[in-house]
Amino acid sequence: MQPALPHWSAQNEPWQTIARQINRMVDAVNTDSSLITAQGLNTQRITSAGTAISGHRRPIGYPMVVVNITATDAGAGKYAGHLFSGNCTAAASTTISMPEGLRDSGNTNALILNIAESASGHRLLMGSFHIGLKVGMTAETPPRMIVLIDSAGPMIFPVLISKDGGADGTQTAPASWTYNVSTLDGVTTLGTSLAVTRPRPNGSMIPQSGSAAYGTAFYDSSGSIHLWDAGEVQNTTACS
Repeated sequence: MQPALPHWSAQNEPWQTIARQINRMVDAVNTDSSLITAQGLNTQRITSAGTAISGHRRPIGYPMVVVNITATDAGAGKYAGHLFSGNCTAAASTTISMPEGLRDSGNTNALILNIAESASGHRLLMGSFHIGLKVGMTAETPPRMIVLIDSAGPMIFPVLISKDGGADGTQTAPASWTYNVSTLDGVTTLGTSLAVTRPRPNGSMIPQSGSAAYGTAFYDSSGSIHLWDAGEVQNTTACS
C-alpha cells in the first residue's frame, strides 16, 4: 500500500493559499488509498520561494497540473481531459484566454476526479480548465494520469434539450411536456423524458422551436438530474 500523501506548507503568499487548496485535495485522497496507484509518487514541500523540493521517493514530476475537460466519463464526477504543460505566456494587458501559451498534450491522457461532486452526476462544463493534483495512473492501456480537482461548478447549468413527450396544458391543468437533456455539445445524454421542475401555470405552453433548444438543469443531493427550465412561454391571445 502506498503511504499517505503529505500535507504541503509555505511561509508566504500566494504559496500559502495554494498549499491550503492542495491540502484539501490531499485529505480527500488519503481517505481512499485505492486512488493512490501510481508508482513513485513524489512527496513535496513548498518553500518560501515557491520551489518544490523532492522527497526521498522517485518523483513523477511537478504534482500540480492544468487540465482541460473534454468529455464526461462513466462515473459520476469523473471526466476525460487533456494535460497542459510548459510555460505560460500571459500578459497583464490582455483578457485571459486559456491556455495562455501552455502546451496541449494533444490527446485524452487524463482521468479527472472532481471531489466536489462525488455523487452528483457531471456538473462541470466541457472545455473548462482546472488546476489539479496528480495522484496516480489508471490501469488502462495506455494509462491515463489521475488528476484530482475541487470545483463546485455551476449549481444550475445550461443544457441542450429536445421535447420527447407529454401534452399541452388546458384552462384547468398545466402542460406536461417532457424533454431529453444533454450536454451543450450534444455528446452526453444527462436524462430522458424529464419533466420541468419549475412549476407551470395552467394553460397552453409553447415549447422552443428550432434544431437547438436550451434549458437549465441541476443535480440534487442524490445525484439525480432535474430540468429546471425549458424556455417554454405561455400561449396567450389578444383580449377582445
